[in-house]
Amino acid sequence: MPTGRWMLLLFVISMVGVMTSVPLNKVMIVDYGLLFPTGTVQAHLVNSFHTPHGAHVAKLRVATIFKFFLGSFSWTIFSWLYSAGDGCGFANFPMFGLELYKHRFKFDFSPTFVGVGMICPHVINLALLFGGIISWGLLYPFLETKHGEWYHTDSASNLNGYKVFICITIIITDGIFNFLTVIITSYIDLKHKQEENDSGMSSYMKKHPSLSYDERKRIEVFLQNKIPLTISVGGYITSAVISTVVIPWLFDQIKFYHVATLYIITPIIAFANTYANGLTDWSVGYTYGKFTIFVVAAWITKEGAVVAGLVACGIMITALHISSQATQDIKTGYMTLTSERAMVIGQIVGVTIGSIVNPCIFLAFQKGEKADVPIGSPESHYPCPFAGLFRAIGVIGTGGVKELPDYCLVMCFAAFCITIATNVLSLVSQGKGWKMQKYLPNMTVVALPFFAGPDFTIDMCLGSTVLLLWTKMNSRKAELLSSAVAAGLICGEGLFALPSAVLSMFSVEPPMCMKFFPSGKKVDVVNSFLDNLETPPRT
Repeated sequence: MPTGRWMLLLFVISMVGVMTSVPLNKVMIVDYGLLFPTGTVQAHLVNSFHTPHGAHVAKLRVATIFKFFLGSFSWTIFSWLYSAGDGCGFANFPMFGLELYKHRFKFDFSPTFVGVGMICPHVINLALLFGGIISWGLLYPFLETKHGEWYHTDSASNLNGYKVFICITIIITDGIFNFLTVIITSYIDLKHKQEENDSGMSSYMKKHPSLSYDERKRIEVFLQNKIPLTISVGGYITSAVISTVVIPWLFDQIKFYHVATLYIITPIIAFANTYANGLTDWSVGYTYGKFTIFVVAAWITKEGAVVAGLVACGIMITALHISSQATQDIKTGYMTLTSERAMVIGQIVGVTIGSIVNPCIFLAFQKGEKADVPIGSPESHYPCPFAGLFRAIGVIGTGGVKELPDYCLVMCFAAFCITIATNVLSLVSQGKGWKMQKYLPNMTVVALPFFAGPDFTIDMCLGSTVLLLWTKMNSRKAELLSSAVAAGLICGEGLFALPSAVLSMFSVEPPMCMKFFPSGKKVDVVNSFLDNLETPPRT
């Protein structure tokens, strides 16, 4: 397809993503008060240069940020040196032994997740760890024993059918429950405002009388510059209609009613995904994308179903990712007293530029590829292994639900019932003021490790533990500098993505591989290989 058409495709999908986030901003940031860890860190980073608490505190925070930024960046460079090959490096350190390592219980030395763990509430980190233990520690080992009986794949660890569908069932159920709760609550609040002739700001003050001056000011600025609901909903409908017309014109394998159906359900799924992102900084857009491939391919089944499924996957992933990231940026704007309208305009300009630049970057990579070797093929410099996985899901989807492993739908139904029961109990306990509400896990948070794995949850719990110990030793200093420490850790590792990409473009690989083997024959094989290596002559 010509590059111009790719630009048009990215633009219409991206605009839907931005417009999806706008009606969610107030609910997620003001009503629910979600953290959005990366957005919060960015805001702390900006505010540290303009703190109202005096020059001394500002200098202390800036010094702390740069100190941990340099430490994180240096550590990421050091760990990269040992990451040549699959399963190499500190990211694959079997902290809890090789048996648990097989089930992804490891500590991967990620400064980013340690920093995020310092920002997220302790209950969120513990819920993530709980989800990791339930899924990778109990459920998946049990399912592996059913290989050849319940499912037939090349590997006993290939449980993607169970992972994707159980994870998506929990998140969508929790998202729809919260979505309906918000609609009902908003309707009741609107009725009360009309009866009392009350302004939005005073309503928040009545509900939250203990809000600090900073929070009151942020809410006031946010509500004053809020985009009206009619404009935000109208913008979403307009962009969705344009996209529904354009995409079938670009890809005749997918019809307008397929795209329209996707855009009808996208706001609900975006709500669930943004909610998860606000709690944990984790977006599961790719998991939704895999689910979408299967559903659309099973819906169409005839020739072209796989292409249609992949197009639908691109629509879903792009819309969800942009929506959650846009709300993340609005959180930064909220904390830095920046107008929501200005932020949304900036996001529209950003996706417009990105729609032009990204296809050009892809074209540059394509021009640098070997002759007659397309990007994504095994012989390419950029083999894109996930592309083959996504296509395989589409091929399986053409067979319909019968292609799912045995008892997958039964487990999904059980996950649905457990999620509904937990949410109802949480809602009732909040209304009754029961103490158990503090101990009920958020089901979206519990579901994330089902597909993502438990390794990042261990990093986040470490960050939470560090903050807890720091608070015990010096609560004043922990409160003042913990966000600065987290910002430095996250930014340091994040910045290394740029030099890492440049090194990959020039085919520069890490020089060493650090790997761990169980004792026995494998060690003898490795020792024999090392003994037979030629030693360079001494000069």
